[in-house]
Order: sequence, then C-alpha cells, then structure tokens
Amino acid sequence: MIGVIVLSNYYKNIGEIAFLGVILLVLTRVISEISFQLAQPMYQILQHLDPDGSFLYIAIHHILQGLFAVFVILVIAQVFRIPITLFGFNLNDWQYSIRTVLRFSFFWLFLQGSVGVLLMIFSTASAAFHFPLTVKNFIGYFAFQILLSGTSEEILFRALVMTPLILYGKHTGMTEKTIAWIAGSIATIIFMLAHINIAFYPLRVTHFNILQQITVLIFGAFYAFLFIRTKSLLGSILAHNLLNAVIVTIGLILFLIFG
Repeated sequence: MIGVIVLSNYYKNIGEIAFLGVILLVLTRVISEISFQLAQPMYQILQHLDPDGSFLYIAIHHILQGLFAVFVILVIAQVFRIPITLFGFNLNDWQYSIRTVLRFSFFWLFLQGSVGVLLMIFSTASAAFHFPLTVKNFIGYFAFQILLSGTSEEILFRALVMTPLILYGKHTGMTEKTIAWIAGSIATIIFMLAHINIAFYPLRVTHFNILQQITVLIFGAFYAFLFIRTKSLLGSILAHNLLNAVIVTIGLILFLIFG
C-alpha cells in the first residue's frame, strides 16, 4: 500500500513538472514573439544602419528578449523570495566553465568543419549566407552571434526555464540527479522548439531543418549540463556565443572555398 502511494505521488510530481514545463514553453514563446513585434518598428527607424537586414533586426530582438526575460526573473525572484544568484547570475566555477567551453568548441570546430566539407563535396548543400556577404554585414552578424545570441537565449532558456523546474523538483523531494535530467530535458526541448518556425494563419510549419535540430539538441544538452554543473549562466552563455561564432566562421570559410 505504501509503495502504491509513493508511486502515485511520484507520477503526480512528474505530471506537475510537465505542466510547469508547458507553462514555461508558452512563456518563452510569448517573450520571444513580443520581442519580435517590438523590434520591427525599431528596426525600421534604424534600417539605414543595416539595409540588408543582416544583423540589426535580430540584435534588437535579442536585446529586448533578454531584457524581458530578466524582468520576469526579477518578478519571480521577488514574489517567491528566491535569491537572484539561483537563476545563474553568479561566477561560480568560472575557470571550469572556460576550460570546458574551449575544449568543446575546438571539438565542434573540427567536427562541423569536417561535416561541412563533406556536405559541400557530396551533396548540393550551399554555404551561402542569408544576406549579401559584405565586410560590414559579416562583421555585424558575427558580432551579434558572439555577443548577443547566447547572452539573450541563455537567460531565457536556461535561467528562466531550468531554475523554476529545479526548485520545484527539490520541493517535491526528487533526487538531484532526477531533477537535473528532467529540467535539462525540458529546457532542451523548449530550446529545440524555438528553432522551428510556425505560422498560425493558416497553421503550418514554415521552417524545420533536421541538421539544425540535431545541432540544437547537442548544444542544448551541453548548455544545460554547464548550468547544472556550475549553477551559473557564465558557462552556458560563453558556450552559446562561442559555438555560434564557430558555426559562422566555418560557414564563411566554406563559402569562400566552395561558393
């Protein structure tokens, strides 16, 4: 009888965490969409700085997205009396973070470079950018990737998503290992879904790339690992920004070689 009750409570807790995950999925999507909507008129005013749309629109979107995510985190921290450091705003294990990020980045540089060359040789894949490749456009896009992309998205997908899941899991009495797996998995799934574009009128998927999804899965799991291991955003932000910069650099090299 006791075993049945324990099992029942376990599945009840899993269900509640899954429901919390759905709420966080909706919340992150709303923050992202609102940021896109607000970024559009701001970009139109400043479009003369980036007429090809290579970096400014997404840069404004990510700045707004990060600010909104921080605001929501501050509200949650205030309401539930949670120290802001628990959301990853600290420098815990910064040396470990830097070492691990650099090792993984060098590994990914070799892996993606090798796969990219094979795709260029044996398939019809293109390394072309989505904007005219000028020095100004590339520098702006590269600066966005190495400074803003991960900074904004890690606050949204790791700090805002994983912290509530971890804290709730602890409240239910789950083991740290179980909590880590659940929080990391949910955050990675939400991160992957964020890289699928969906139109609602009519309802349809407008962008889905299987190679991108595999990459996002690997990266999302790595960022979640860093966040759980160090309890800091530093490692995941560094990794996200640097790996995006690595991908852009490889893309440039492949484009210059293969066109």
